[in-house]
Amino acid sequence: MTLNRLIIVALLLLPAFAALADCPRVPGEEDDRRANAGCLIVQGDKVLLITHRWGGKLGVPGGTLEAGELAQCTAYRETREETGIDVVVGTRLQVMKNGFHLYRCYPAEPLPATPELPVPTASQVEVSAMGWYSPHQLHQKDWRFPYQFELFLKVLDGQLSQPPSP
Repeated sequence: MTLNRLIIVALLLLPAFAALADCPRVPGEEDDRRANAGCLIVQGDKVLLITHRWGGKLGVPGGTLEAGELAQCTAYRETREETGIDVVVGTRLQVMKNGFHLYRCYPAEPLPATPELPVPTASQVEVSAMGWYSPHQLHQKDWRFPYQFELFLKVLDGQLSQPPSP
């Protein structure tokens, strides 16, 4: 292989290697799964949710993985893109019925406790609102994937009883 070809191959592979761990993860909770993923962010007795512009339904920040990306990095990237919030991605909490991996995530900086948070301009294409919700405010009819609502509440309940970390 000529030097030029070797350089081209290296440049083509570089993004795949960079995506392997190009996100902040809780030490000891790293995994190598690849899947669509999102973040469960809890503060006190509330969970951070976004309202999707298309359909107006609630959900956690998250989305589709990119080529070579780890699920934890997908959760990080999608959360950052949709909310503007930097997080540290922790343990996988659940694989939902559609294969979506839900991770416990922790804000890198303290977040305001106001019910509604501003949606960054760059995120407004996908997200119309975001804010903190108590479980009693949530209803299946308002959930983006209604068939996952009960499982989500079960996972959320388990996390609300946990002390904050890291």
